Formats: sequence, structure tokens, C-alpha cells
Amino acid sequence: MTLLPTARRPRTAALAFLLLAPPLYGLLGLALGMDANWDLRNYHWYNAYALLTGRLGMDMLPAQMPSFYNPLLDVPFYLLASHLPARAAGFVWGTLHGLNLALAFLLAHATLRVGGAGQRVALAALLAVMAGFGGGTLGLLGTTFHDNMVSLGVLGALVVVAGSLPRLIDGPAPGAFARVAAAGLMAGAAMGMKNPTVIYAVGLCLAFLALPARPWRRLWLSFFFGVGVLGGLALCGGFWMANLWVEYGNPVFPHMNQIFKSPFAALSGYVNVSFFPDSRLERLFFPLAFPFAPLKVGEVPFLDLRVLVLFLLVPVAAALALLGRAFHRPPSSGTAAGLTDTAATRYLLTAMAVTYALWVGMFCIYRYLVPLEMLAPLAIVMAAGLLPVPRRAALVLAALLLLLVQATARPADWGRVPWSDRWVEAAVPPIEDPDGTMVLMAGYWAISHVIPAFPPRIPFVRIQSNFLQPDSVGNGYLALMQDKVAAHRGRFLMLSTIPDTPGAAKAAALLGLRVAQDNCRVIPNNLGEPLNLCAVQRMENHKR
Repeated sequence: MTLLPTARRPRTAALAFLLLAPPLYGLLGLALGMDANWDLRNYHWYNAYALLTGRLGMDMLPAQMPSFYNPLLDVPFYLLASHLPARAAGFVWGTLHGLNLALAFLLAHATLRVGGAGQRVALAALLAVMAGFGGGTLGLLGTTFHDNMVSLGVLGALVVVAGSLPRLIDGPAPGAFARVAAAGLMAGAAMGMKNPTVIYAVGLCLAFLALPARPWRRLWLSFFFGVGVLGGLALCGGFWMANLWVEYGNPVFPHMNQIFKSPFAALSGYVNVSFFPDSRLERLFFPLAFPFAPLKVGEVPFLDLRVLVLFLLVPVAAALALLGRAFHRPPSSGTAAGLTDTAATRYLLTAMAVTYALWVGMFCIYRYLVPLEMLAPLAIVMAAGLLPVPRRAALVLAALLLLLVQATARPADWGRVPWSDRWVEAAVPPIEDPDGTMVLMAGYWAISHVIPAFPPRIPFVRIQSNFLQPDSVGNGYLALMQDKVAAHRGRFLMLSTIPDTPGAAKAAALLGLRVAQDNCRVIPNNLGEPLNLCAVQRMENHKR
């Protein structure tokens, strides 16, 4: 299987697509506007800043529960956006997202079995462009959610597997196992940087069991892919998991704490269940519902029918293909081999099915499904090729379905603003005696992005968040926060949004502090509403 054509003109066209698609996608990102999403303001900007400046032990919960998330993926964006003008950083960041199109092209070209060399390049390019224009994927272009960054590890792993399938199935064992381990390393690295990517690592690992190979060969391929996954996880997530284990006794703190039982969090899994279906029946048929009710799986509206089309098409096509095999019907021009490579079809569709099943059981957050959305155009062609119909009819059906999903796609918008000179700008007023000042944070809104604009010697302690409140029960982290506040002998300030200021005052009162709501200064910033910085006094005779 070849990733690139050998003939000169098709090869030139393929190389041109690989070189031009990412920067053109980056330019499209500039046209969409500057990312100002909630998560960027809550933790993507702050977490990288904290890691690079050694603040991890200095501040407490400034980014709420995501303060405990691996900051490694946030570092490249922070370095770009803090050193380059916003538009330049946005172009580079969008170009990195555009690498998904290049990988989708390589994957499609390696698996397609239609037309001549030139036609195959054209179809692979079309499928790759569609990979970047889904309702979720296009909405994520130029943003910091990173679902379209970890997708590079997923698609990269698939390219390695798809480009090596004949050798994986029948070639020398050492080389085959080394290749799948390298693919697993990519998927594991993505998982290490963003834990929900575990669904792809598991899906790709189990899909080797569906390959047309000897049983033991399938098992060994799956095993060595899993070894690679563990290596990638250790490489990109091991340092952070070790840090959480040392500090809190839970390597994925605070998640799965019902298992690890860290005293610094409640005995809970800390799972976001707000997007879970209301019933088992709805979960079973979820793709029939959420495309038309997108707030079931996300924070903002969007439309994309790819998962729905696959949900309906793949089981039917697979069942008909199995029936044909059961009745010993010889392969015809309508089989999968007529459109895509048989082994690649079995591998990719199995991996996607397992991944989807894990997603609907564990998360139901559509952003986590974006790598699968990228793969959907190719998967639609694969599934259409499984149908027992003439090859031309399968191609027509695939074309109609691709036209349907692309024509109806409506991208999500998690919050964009006009371009500024710098990505994050905040006008912090002068602060008297920063060496003796502690800034408290309260409310539940995303405000930590302004912290780098403060004098670096000021510690920040969030006393109210989606992880901890001053009156929490069963969360040992509260004692750490109370001790840090009580030990401070200098002055306090309170940072919150203006609407959250009254609630911040109530939270502070539980710690023996009074927020002077008539003595506040406004902090304008370019990514969201103005913030309040208020004076705080200690209450006399307060008891903890």
C-alpha cells in the first residue's frame, strides 16, 4: 500500500496538496476570528503560564478543577500567542490544525481502490478537505480545545497502520510489531496529553483483532500496539501523573477518586454527566437524536450528520457483507475491495465502532468525537463499498451521502472576538505592595487568563469553584486552602466577574473576610466581560 502515487503528475499533485492544505486552512482560521472560548479563559492560558513560570505550587485552584489537567498541550499555544502578534500566532496554530487534512489525505490515498492514479489523488483530496469541514472540526479551527490537536496522534497512527497493512498481516514479525508499536506511541501520546483520547487508543488497539490475519498474529499486533500506547502515555502524560500521585495520591486527580481515595477530593469519579442521555434507549440510539438537538452533546449549537449516516449505514453494510460471506458468494465489483482496501476497511470501521461505543458510554461530549468526524467521509466510502451493489452504484451512493453531510454541516462557535494585537490583553490597575498581597478568586466564571498581567510575586487562591466551595464537606483540599489563606499576613484582594461579586463576598465571609464591594476597580480585558478587583478586610473574632 502506498501513501503517495508513483507516477510523476499524480505525485506532484499529491505533494502540492500536502504542502498547501495546512497553511490554507490556517488562513481560513484567521477569517473565522480570534478564539475566546470559555476553556481558554479558564485554564488553557493559565495552565501553560503556571507550568513555564513555576507557579504550580504557588497558586491554588485558579483555573478551578482543570487546574489539575496536564498542561503540556497548552504550552505550544501559549508560547506562540505570548511571543507573536495574535494574527501570526493564529495562522501558525490554524496551520498546525491543518495537518489533519494532510494526514487524512495520506490515509485516504493509502486505502482507496478506485480510478487511476490521478483520480485517486483527487478523491483523497476531496475526502481530506471534508475532514476539515465538519460541524465540530471547522468550529474548532484555531481554538485551544485541542481535540483537533490530539487528532494528529490518532490520524498519524492510522496512517502508519494503513500504509503497512500487507507487512502487518503477512510480513516479518519484528518489523510488523515495531510498526504497530510506533503507531501506538502516537495514539498513547495523544492520550497522555488529553485523557479522553483513551477511546481512540482502545479502539485502534482492538481493531487489529478484525484484520484478515492469523489469530495469534492479530493478538500480537494488538499487544504491541498497546505497548506503544503505554509508552506514549508515559512520554507525554507520565510526568504529570507522577506529579498528581506525589501531591494527591491519585495519578488522574481528581477523577476516579472513588478508586484512588485521595483525601484531597470527595470520593467521586468527577464525571461530567450533564451530557449523558436521559435513558438507556436514548443512549442506544443516540445518533438519531443529538444531531438535531446539539446541546445534548455540547455547549453551543452545530449540525453534522456524519455520525448519524455511519450509525445507519455501517451496520447494514456489514451485515450484508457477512451474509454474502455466509452464503459463499464470490467477491464482486460491489464488495469493499471495489472501493477501498479490504483489510483497511475492516480495521478502520471496527476501530471507529469501538471508539463510538466507548464515547457514548463514557462521555457523550461531541468535541471528543471530532477525530471520528474527520474520519467519517472515508468511512462512508468504505461502508458504501461493502454493500452488495454494483461498484458504480456504491460510488453514487457514497457521493450522495457525502454531499448530504457536507451541504447540511453547520459549524459550532464556542466564542470568537475580533483580532487584537495580542491574544490576551488585560489592564490590571497598579497594586500597592505586591509582595505582601494575596488575590482571592471566587465565582464560577472563567477569569484566570488575566493572572499573567498581574505582578508575578502575587499568589492567587480560588476559594470558590466548580471543584471546591468554602463550605464543602468531604473534600480535604478545603483544609489546604483555608490554611494558605489563614497563614497570609498581608493584604487581600478579591477577583471575580462583576455579577459574581456579591457571591464572592458571601464565600469570603465563610473564611472570616469581608469584601468591600464599594471599593472595587475594573479590569478590562479583550476576551470577555470586565472583571472586578475589590479590597478585602479581615473580620474580627472570626472562628474557622
